[in-house]
Amino acid sequence: MKHILLNSTALVALALSAPAYAQQSADTNALVIDEIVITARKKPESIQSAPLAVTAISRVQMEAQGITSFDQILATIPNASQSGGIAGGLQGLISIRGISTLVRFVGLETGVGFYVDGVYTGRPENFNQDLIDIERVEVLRGPQGAVFGKNTIAGAINIITQTPGDEFYAQVEGEYGSYNHIRVRGNVSGPIIPGKLAASFSAGYMNRDGYVENAAGGDALDSIDLATFRGKLRFTPSDGTEIIVSADALIDRGNPSFFEVADVAFIDDPSENTPFTVNSDQPNFLDRDIYGLSFTSNIDIADGTWTTVLGYRDSSFDAGLDDDKLPVRFFVDFFSSDTTFFSAETRYAGSIGDNIDYLVGAYYFNQDAGNVSNFGLGDFLTGVPGIEPPIDLTSTVDSESIAFFFNSDIALSDRLSLEIGGRYVSEKKDATHIQDDATGIFGSTDFAVSRRDNDFAPSVSLSYDVSDDVTTYARFAQGFKSAGFNTDFVVAGVSNLEVDPELATSYEIGIKSDLFDRRLRLNVAGFFTKYDNLQLSQIVNGGASLNNASEAEIYGIEVEMTALVNEHLRLDGSVGYLDATYTDFPGCPVPGAETGPVTDNCAGNFLNLAPEWTAKIGAQFTYPVADDLEFVLRADWNYRSEIFFEPQNSLRLSGDGRGLLNLRAGIVNEDWDLFIWGNNMTNKTYVNFADDRSAIFVNQTVAYGTPRTYGVTLKLKFQ
Repeated sequence: MKHILLNSTALVALALSAPAYAQQSADTNALVIDEIVITARKKPESIQSAPLAVTAISRVQMEAQGITSFDQILATIPNASQSGGIAGGLQGLISIRGISTLVRFVGLETGVGFYVDGVYTGRPENFNQDLIDIERVEVLRGPQGAVFGKNTIAGAINIITQTPGDEFYAQVEGEYGSYNHIRVRGNVSGPIIPGKLAASFSAGYMNRDGYVENAAGGDALDSIDLATFRGKLRFTPSDGTEIIVSADALIDRGNPSFFEVADVAFIDDPSENTPFTVNSDQPNFLDRDIYGLSFTSNIDIADGTWTTVLGYRDSSFDAGLDDDKLPVRFFVDFFSSDTTFFSAETRYAGSIGDNIDYLVGAYYFNQDAGNVSNFGLGDFLTGVPGIEPPIDLTSTVDSESIAFFFNSDIALSDRLSLEIGGRYVSEKKDATHIQDDATGIFGSTDFAVSRRDNDFAPSVSLSYDVSDDVTTYARFAQGFKSAGFNTDFVVAGVSNLEVDPELATSYEIGIKSDLFDRRLRLNVAGFFTKYDNLQLSQIVNGGASLNNASEAEIYGIEVEMTALVNEHLRLDGSVGYLDATYTDFPGCPVPGAETGPVTDNCAGNFLNLAPEWTAKIGAQFTYPVADDLEFVLRADWNYRSEIFFEPQNSLRLSGDGRGLLNLRAGIVNEDWDLFIWGNNMTNKTYVNFADDRSAIFVNQTVAYGTPRTYGVTLKLKFQ
């Protein structure tokens, strides 16, 4: 059986010793693609032997491509994407293999599990982070209910930060670019008591002027003011015992545009047809604070390792926006959220003889989430300038879940392996929602509901090593997401207030191969997913709609490639194809301002945020110009085909296909790097999210992707 069973101390050593791009074979001195070690199944193993579709982006790869934010990571992953505007910034609208959830308020949860060092990060406002002091990012596609459990019906994002060791290193990075973009980052890591105690600390600050002009005057919108901090202690009191304590913080004081209006009822303004322009008489703001603390212990016991992971996080934000983005006091929106949670996981990974590896564990999660919102709908309703009758919303959702899980790898022969896993989860939610509508348009409501959902999510895979460099696999897996609640502004007595849990059943086959003496890596996966009871939230004419879409089916294929053409040229890329459609969706909600053809059943329509094609190609050319100096030139192009943002597949609420080109050029050596760079070099203007808010007479909003940016980066390295 081909397996790796290492404690985390050995994993750190292996990860630090393996270069991220290519290495020379000790036997042949030939150029080969690097070995990538992942922990996607909560044990260290080669990415090429793991029987599932997973992409790992290392720190060096992120630096080579100039990746600093999570949406840039997703642009490199086949069949994955993230929306823009408020949906991407606070609502975490991530799509993996056609599955996504618009999380407008605390009543719903995302279908993508987002983990940092094994700790679930909770609400989607935590997703938009600066990628600082990261070792690698793993993106697992398809349901991951057996191993990760909570809300991994679409997939899981596993972020692993750098762990301090006995080698000292430090680096400082400064960056300046267009729109007065300034980024400074630094980190230091090394031993305090050699062999016993090591520590690391990193900090970063980013500031940028906005690129969305306000015709009414004042500062441009979409500015950035973001500070990030991370610290880690690693204590190894004896062989086979490791304790890691980490803390992080994020402070965000940006001035986002959230979106722009493209059509407001009864009003015409030039800004409605001009990208990156608003005419707003009310300020936008975002104050976002995130704090986290985690404790991890790994203790070798008998033939295995006992791991405990404790996590606590607090995330909150206060935001305000001029919903109409026009010089009239038509609709003003203030909203805030506060979430705290505690999680505890304990598991034991061991082996029975030489043929069985196993993992058993238990998980506990407790989260308290709340929203307070105030919508002011037009001072014309009172006749008093600046005074609107409010719509006040107060919502809470308290969740508690407990789970038991197992996973096992069984060597049926030298080449054939069987994986069997499963997780039982019981989750209780208590939700309250109070809507006090002084306008009388939507009505007041007050509801409280409590429910418990139980589920068992199995996974089974069979993998066969055709040769030492080629592995095939077949996988079956299920994912589950518990019930949701409509804590948005609703039509009293009419709107649906509760939706049932989602269930996804996935079948996947794949092949992973290292060819031509490990100079070409080619991985291919094909899959089919049956998706039941999709939780769908959107704005319709009468307020916020929340429904279960009965059934959907998703077919797809993914291809990932890395090629070392020669010692100077490296190519990497991916292609994803999706056929993600509703097979039955009676009562399909219709955007309120829709004037085109609509249907009572959206069967045959594409799922939200599910591009038919995604593609990425990167080329890196490296050439020595002196004994200790190299010239590096890199180009990256990524493509996403047309997407829809609501199930009627309205063209006005869609995003055109777009291809984006990024370029980097610089010189590097052991002590410093200097790069010039440009993103979206063709200055492509494209819609990254669109919404219908006709319930408040805003017929269409759009969020555009970032325009062309450019700059220079200097990094100093000390070791």
